[in-house]
Amino acid sequence: MKKARKNQISYLFLGIVMVPLGIYINYPYIMQNTFPEGIMILFIGTSSLMMAYLSPHLFPKVERSKEILCKSMSINYFVLFGSMTLLILLTGSLGPFVLSASHVLIVLFCIMVTTIPLTMIVYANSI
Repeated sequence: MKKARKNQISYLFLGIVMVPLGIYINYPYIMQNTFPEGIMILFIGTSSLMMAYLSPHLFPKVERSKEILCKSMSINYFVLFGSMTLLILLTGSLGPFVLSASHVLIVLFCIMVTTIPLTMIVYANSI
């Protein structure tokens, strides 16, 4: 339980630092109506805050934590394929948006970094 508390404090500190930093870095891009280059910092910060909540549920290595991880990963498999399909439809040759390859990878990374802890939170509350 001591390790879970230590991890929770670390995640909370990281999230509290990175979310305002991500907002500060991305504010000019959003005001100029361009793609925010540093959006990953904001999503990593929110993911850290979610992991701070999940730390007491995951770090005691019991059957419940394994079940939360297993169910979360199986759902994220489908979420990633759905988001890839949606990005192909929106940014493909007939799509309304034009994004470079690096921007598409940034969007996929942000989706992945957010959905994994988010589904873990859903399963932690339901199990």
